[in-house]
Amino acid sequence: MMNQIVVTALFSIGFILIIIFNEYLFRKYNLKPEYSRKLAHILACLSSLLFLVTLNSHWSVLFLGLSFFIILYLGKKHNKTKSIDSVKRKTIGSYILPVSIYLLFFISEKLANDLYFVLPLLILGISDPLAGLFGTYYKNNTRTINFVNITFNKTILGSVVFFISSFLISIITLYLFNFEISKTLGISLTIAVFTTITEIVSSKGIDNISVPLMTTLLLYIVNNS
Repeated sequence: MMNQIVVTALFSIGFILIIIFNEYLFRKYNLKPEYSRKLAHILACLSSLLFLVTLNSHWSVLFLGLSFFIILYLGKKHNKTKSIDSVKRKTIGSYILPVSIYLLFFISEKLANDLYFVLPLLILGISDPLAGLFGTYYKNNTRTINFVNITFNKTILGSVVFFISSFLISIITLYLFNFEISKTLGISLTIAVFTTITEIVSSKGIDNISVPLMTTLLLYIVNNS
């Protein structure tokens, strides 16, 4: 019990250090808010993968999620987290992220399968920010997505990057989790297609939870079919 308390405390300190490091880079090198925000997103997601080998209860992850939520709220209230909150678009993605990480851990714990935590979190932590970065950097050289007279606030390039990266991540992850090669390509393609569509239609940071939950749902269907 004491060990878990210590590890949880260390993770809390680690998340604070990520924010401090992000703020330092933002102020020191005058990074664009979109870039510094994506950096914090990547670091938070990838470092959370360590939960699987250090924490043995979803309650610890819940505590960390609440702590991270409070830190972000106080940072915004006192104007201390400009690297995350200075983006011009309206988004609640940073507040949804800790909720999403907790839900993924909870689901993987209840289903006794680490894949339900690893794959959705990798897609969330890599594919999502990559899509955002490419879409932002090359915004003037790519078109936004329009479908049935509906304009989505996503670029074609960003969505292509999301699709390719999520497809490759799925292939590698499923292979490492001993999925049959004959099934891996089909499952990976399905995940890439549906998560890309989910990312396109999700606005204001909702994709931070809709994309990983879509990945989880598809994995569940595959494992129980």
